[in-house]
Amino acid sequence: MEEYDVLIVGTGPAGYTAGLYTGRYNLKTLVVGEMPGGMMSEAFEVCNFPSHKKISGMELMNRLGEQVKDLGVDVKLDTVHEIKRDDREFRIRCERGEYAAKKIVLATGTKRLKLGLPRESELTGRGVSYCATCDAAFYGEKLVGVVGGGDSALASALILSEYAEKVYIIYRREEFFRPEPIRIKEVENKDNIEFMFETEVISLNGVDKLRSIDIKQGSEEKVIELDGLFIEIGSTPNSELAEDLGVSTVDGYIKTDRERRTSVPGVYAAGDVIDSPLKQAITAAAQGAEAAATLYDDLKRDQLQDR
Repeated sequence: MEEYDVLIVGTGPAGYTAGLYTGRYNLKTLVVGEMPGGMMSEAFEVCNFPSHKKISGMELMNRLGEQVKDLGVDVKLDTVHEIKRDDREFRIRCERGEYAAKKIVLATGTKRLKLGLPRESELTGRGVSYCATCDAAFYGEKLVGVVGGGDSALASALILSEYAEKVYIIYRREEFFRPEPIRIKEVENKDNIEFMFETEVISLNGVDKLRSIDIKQGSEEKVIELDGLFIEIGSTPNSELAEDLGVSTVDGYIKTDRERRTSVPGVYAAGDVIDSPLKQAITAAAQGAEAAATLYDDLKRDQLQDR
């Protein structure tokens, strides 16, 4: 079992930045995540990250990942199944190996919410999608819908409008939910985007692939033919590992102090999985840096006490 000073769970902005700092602190570090760049890599365009006027999420995360590796940090694509704590270290069981570490940073991010409709799982990848960046190119000259009314839903609709013949934005409320004003202007200026407010998707239809959806507007129900439906209704924190460790959470989000310590000594957290109001790449990166700095100070203090 290979031993590390630090194991960081998550390969998004928070995890990579934490690894960047622990690498510069000359701590033996392992960063583990299921997907390079995490959900950030799915972003079509990032226009609010300092130093880049416009960059794709994939490119931004690839650059950050390479910067981390250049410092000698180990980065592995794997799934962490279990973290156990004994008196002196943490033991981590992954799909492809087991490791030990003195400190843990949880930067596990969030996962996308689903509609919870019958046949949603069966039709995923067959017309139902949760990533416009990944799948938009498959819908050239086709009819698609986007469910949701936040910034991510509008961004997805804009991506799809570059390929699809028609894009419906389907939202259960009467107006969009706090998107950036520039996003609203952009979708309003697209001739092939149509808004459907106070509308709910109640059924997904199709056997081999999605063929249509049933919607409800007030008391009226009707069928809309669609080739693709993109779900953008928010996310929920990936806090299972934290909860298994006994880390305190609020509404599923990890509670940290100002220096990114959790309620369990030796465990730190950063990024979208923590209880902080702004979920952005820049705040996740900052929190990753804070977690790494605190961890370094705590590790040095532990070493002095052991002498």
